[in-house]
Amino acid sequence: MLGGAWAIVLIGATSVSIFFLKINLFIAILSAFLGAMPGLLIVLFLEYLVLKSEKLAEMEKQTALMQKILENIAKEQ
Repeated sequence: MLGGAWAIVLIGATSVSIFFLKINLFIAILSAFLGAMPGLLIVLFLEYLVLKSEKLAEMEKQTALMQKILENIAKEQ
């Protein structure tokens, strides 16, 4: 899905900039940035979701390790 979002960024930036390139270079650059914004927001959201899922997986690993440590401490006492 992340690759699709980057494709949206590329398509949005190029299509809008090519259209406005006939008018003015500065307007074309500005419009390319504005055309890429929706795709960049999607990329940002997907990266946030990936980061949260990785954090959750790491916390689950740490919880399992802590439980094993507590079990070992309880067995020794």
